[in-house]
Amino acid sequence: MHRIQALAVVRTALRVGMPMMILVACVMLLARQIPMDVVASLPQQLADISVLQWGLAVVLTLGSFFAVAQYDVQAHRTLGTGVPEGQARITGAVGIAIGQTVGFGLVSGALARWRMLPGMSVMQALKLSTLVSLTFVVAWACVTGLVSAVLPAPAWTIPLSVGAIALLPACAALLFWCPTLRIGRHAVPLPSLRIAGSILIWALADMALAAAALWVLLPPGTMAFEVLLPLFMVALGCGLMSNTPGGVGPFELILVSALPAGAGVEAGVLAAILAFRIVYYAAPACLAILAMLRPLPAVTKCHQAVPPWQALPRSEAQALRQNGGQVDPATSGSSAPIWPTSQTRTLFTDPQGRADTSVLTWLHCTARAHGRIPLLYKSGQRLAQVARRGGWAVLHIADDAIIDLAHYDIDTPLRRRLRRKLRAAQKAGITLRSDAPLPPQSAANVDAEWQAQCGSARGGSMGRYCQDYVLQQWVVSAYSGNELIGFATFHHGPSDWCLDIMRQGTDAPDGTMHALVHQALMDAKAMGCTRVSLASVTACPDPTSPMWRWAAQVAVRHAGGTGLRQFKSAFAPRWVPRYAAAPTWAGLVLGLADIARTVHTPDPLPNRMLEANANVAHHEDENYELASRSAA
Repeated sequence: MHRIQALAVVRTALRVGMPMMILVACVMLLARQIPMDVVASLPQQLADISVLQWGLAVVLTLGSFFAVAQYDVQAHRTLGTGVPEGQARITGAVGIAIGQTVGFGLVSGALARWRMLPGMSVMQALKLSTLVSLTFVVAWACVTGLVSAVLPAPAWTIPLSVGAIALLPACAALLFWCPTLRIGRHAVPLPSLRIAGSILIWALADMALAAAALWVLLPPGTMAFEVLLPLFMVALGCGLMSNTPGGVGPFELILVSALPAGAGVEAGVLAAILAFRIVYYAAPACLAILAMLRPLPAVTKCHQAVPPWQALPRSEAQALRQNGGQVDPATSGSSAPIWPTSQTRTLFTDPQGRADTSVLTWLHCTARAHGRIPLLYKSGQRLAQVARRGGWAVLHIADDAIIDLAHYDIDTPLRRRLRRKLRAAQKAGITLRSDAPLPPQSAANVDAEWQAQCGSARGGSMGRYCQDYVLQQWVVSAYSGNELIGFATFHHGPSDWCLDIMRQGTDAPDGTMHALVHQALMDAKAMGCTRVSLASVTACPDPTSPMWRWAAQVAVRHAGGTGLRQFKSAFAPRWVPRYAAAPTWAGLVLGLADIARTVHTPDPLPNRMLEANANVAHHEDENYELASRSAA
């Protein structure tokens, strides 16, 4: 126990003492390069800086801090805190002004953000500060490496440039394929590619403006701005990572050592660095301390009533109950099923109520607020036409198999294959049960057999077997004797149903799934339903499409749905086209690729659903035998 305490004390001492050791070492190295008479003349050199130079430096510093504040805006979007952009910018500027000046930016910045936002806990502020710090370090490495490769820079920056060229695609791949960082039981969302791009742009603007603030304070003719910029970026990053107050020591050492021969010992250069510290560090820190005396008002969130899932025009949207979706109020008199993925803010199926340009405007705004791509997915023809007229990229991605129950008759020539399948199931002696409780363990076994034969269950727009989820659906099950051999589940709404989960065991006879779906169609018709969707299948690719349309088709094909057209064609459905749309073709291709990734590698089911599933399974195991007898 004492040994553990001693190790903790040593680690704390190193963490606190290391920045001071770095500072002392840098001061000693600088003392060897700068004569004392140069240091003695600093007050006069400061006085020689003109009012115009001071004014330009102040203006450039304001621009740099506006860019700095955007880091927090992007972090709040990533974490979904709901803090308005204005407040995020203010707290970001305050937190970074305090953190970069006093050192230990992770902790000091977190405390400043916690103080400024009354509704934020200390852990949330620390999480936010950590995300800002990590994203800045990565953005600094990428931007500094690229700038050093393009502009004149010392030879020792070549490894940084090579690393940046390799780091950019690696980070992009990581953010796309692993959008959530899982540490034990904690899941930390990573920035979307759109947010990451914004961070890179703001990082470049921030450092370029800060370098310009130093450049205008230098004596005229000291060096060109394109020479100073890469040196400044390297010095700034090393100073911040040293955790010394304001980066003092490493920042000056790198700049003075890399300046042209003779310039590093001039008092004017040191005076410019000192003036820069006053304008860029001391003044913002003082203003930040004053701002912390009066925290920002807490944000009051207004909750607008939205219709339940069953009130949406297409019951297929209920699949999002399992996959993080929600019904959001889109416009006046309109609500929309929203599916948030790592790269998109997707309107899944059609909105309830109005389907006009106001819905697209709302979707674009809400996607921007979350740093995501606005995407329509499986929308109807009417909304797709509105999007096309609005200049959006629109793609026919799927065909929905619709059964109009008023005209559903198996004794038609188009359904002769269905009749053969139903006769095969009848000869096999299977028994069908409608809306009867599934035996939890047997249903789980059938699901496991199906996954072993067909591959892992897909998610996203497709449901995965879960007792809590299935309990809210219409379920038709098939038995051979008393053994469950297959089941099919349907979302049900007031006027339409939609096929969701289809599972059958390895011993299920031919025609089992056809019989399950046919039985559900009869149930829906008896309950007054007018149409049933057998869900969609991938649309046939257009051979005349350009390459980017082909890429989008490939993304949709990998999202699932292929191979089912023949099965659904046995019911002679009416094929209704479904569309995807985004403001640009690049956004559409990226959005569909993200949908495909989400479908093939879905996130784990929510804890609430897993806990409810365990409770349901426990109670149903006790009551299943009685319920089964009643259903029979």
